[in-house]
Amino acid sequence: MLALILAVIVSLEADFVQTKTSALFADPQVSTGHMTYRAPDYMQWAYISPQQILWEIDGEQSNVNPQIQKLLRMIMASVAGNTAEDPKLQKESKRLFREVNIVMDEAGQVARRVELIEKNGDTTTIEFAHVVTQ
Repeated sequence: MLALILAVIVSLEADFVQTKTSALFADPQVSTGHMTYRAPDYMQWAYISPQQILWEIDGEQSNVNPQIQKLLRMIMASVAGNTAEDPKLQKESKRLFREVNIVMDEAGQVARRVELIEKNGDTTTIEFAHVVTQ
């Protein structure tokens, strides 16, 4: 049912706080930004602080390296409800991460928190706020 609900999302915008915890850093690294998704295959991931970085995918066009592009495509598929249906994305997720945890909102329509646990134990947590969907 979740895939059916997400499949009807035409667009989604949200602010995010991304926290990276790693054995390499004494303190967690915190970034903030804004993301925009438009069906079927547009995503903009804009970091605002601590530095401004803009990643964008529009169909086959992209301004990011292949590794970042794979990650953004996995996020896009999750937003569109297609992750479980795409064996290529499932394989890539298992290759990159030991575990992926997604916490949905109360209605089960939109991810509010994503936790990515890497093979080495490092974690990246993304919390979404001010989510607007159409």
